[in-house]
Amino acid sequence: MSEQARRTKTVFDAVTALHDAGSTAFRPGDVTAHLRAGETPFGAWEVRGELTNLERLGLVVLDEETATWRLVNGASFLVDKANVAREKR
Repeated sequence: MSEQARRTKTVFDAVTALHDAGSTAFRPGDVTAHLRAGETPFGAWEVRGELTNLERLGLVVLDEETATWRLVNGASFLVDKANVAREKR
């Protein structure tokens, strides 16, 4: 797995953990705090960029009215799709 795909998967895993803990909506700061608590520090802008990547993959959606993100039901991270999405940028 490439370094870039690994970063995207790390953020996806954090989003999934927040969702599993009962957070249906989250902000980049929530993900950043979760990652730091797990001793995987990411900056807020790094997380925000990875959320955009996850959105391109159809795994999360942004609610523009509340400025919160949500995990798409049934979302599953696939490395091949992540690599293809990055190549299309």
